Amino acid sequence: MIPEDHDEIRELMVRHNPVPPHTARGAGPGAEEALRRVMRGDAARRPGRPWGLRGRGAALAVTALGVAVAAVVPFRIPPQPGPVPAPAGATPPPGPAGRAGPELSEGLARIARIAASEPLGQPPPRPMASFPPASAELLELAALAEARPRPEAGPWSYVRTEEWLLATTVGPGDATSEIMPWVVRRWAPVSGRGTYRTLRTAGRPFGGGGWARISPEVRHSVPGPAENTGRAADLRPRAATLSRSGPRLRGQLLATEPQTTMTRTRRLVRAMENLHSHDVVEPELAAALWRVLARQGDLRSLGPLRDRSGRPGRGFGFEDGPLLGVFVVSPATGGLLATELIRLAGDPGSLRPAVEEYRTYAVSGWVDGEGRTP
Repeated sequence: MIPEDHDEIRELMVRHNPVPPHTARGAGPGAEEALRRVMRGDAARRPGRPWGLRGRGAALAVTALGVAVAAVVPFRIPPQPGPVPAPAGATPPPGPAGRAGPELSEGLARIARIAASEPLGQPPPRPMASFPPASAELLELAALAEARPRPEAGPWSYVRTEEWLLATTVGPGDATSEIMPWVVRRWAPVSGRGTYRTLRTAGRPFGGGGWARISPEVRHSVPGPAENTGRAADLRPRAATLSRSGPRLRGQLLATEPQTTMTRTRRLVRAMENLHSHDVVEPELAAALWRVLARQGDLRSLGPLRDRSGRPGRGFGFEDGPLLGVFVVSPATGGLLATELIRLAGDPGSLRPAVEEYRTYAVSGWVDGEGRTP
């Protein structure tokens, strides 16, 4: 049901790459070999120490190898297959201390079950006929957002999100990558000139085992902060350069997400997600975004949904092969609250949906300078 040229490994690494691809444009010829030494365990690091982005050099090395890491570093997001029976007389290992990933909310789990029960189209995605079209509701949210006053802008955008991102732990002779919850703070100059800054700190662990389950190789310690910087001109899309006219805005958003293996709706939603991750989206632009998405016939209204912080919103969804994309919009402000990507079928033979990624937009506002908060 997936196009023959669809490269799931490459796409997975793009989605969960903790370093935006634009930060690799200046990578030198030694970046790939440096990363290979790290992955072999040759780097002079204390065993078990989390390998974070401590500087731009490390960031460039991570992105330079890109897809090669997918072949070296074992990590999976769908539910794990059943355990292999132990030999007779062997002592069984202790069970896991928690879940392998975040649970779906009750509302999203219900939606995923309904969506997965529909047959795939020819070609995919599913028509999601069980849910009404999103157009009318998105146009209402556009009108709501447009009626709100525009706050006074500042020279810097500040955005704080909660995300599920890739983290790598280097041990003596091997390395392990796992998806971990982070709180991410981003500062970006509105002008597009100068340098942006990203700071990641440990987020709220999911599952009964907490960090002991998520990061067993680091003796249950919480990962340390990870910081990186880059050229503000490389961030895309940017609010300051986006048109408020529907047809032109649609083209600009698609141009920032050129992965043609995705449906156009998914590309538009990913561009919208990236925009909200580093820029303040003022009401007029939010209204224009919802009008663009209202024209997508495969985008469906999912009804009332709460994000992972418990905030009430209106849910919208689409399918791209086995993936269900969801975003939640505030009915009070018309602003984006959260996005999630869910794999409707996990391992072969499994009908249990699995969260592939999520992002909750906690705070967004203009500030006077880097390091400041609204």
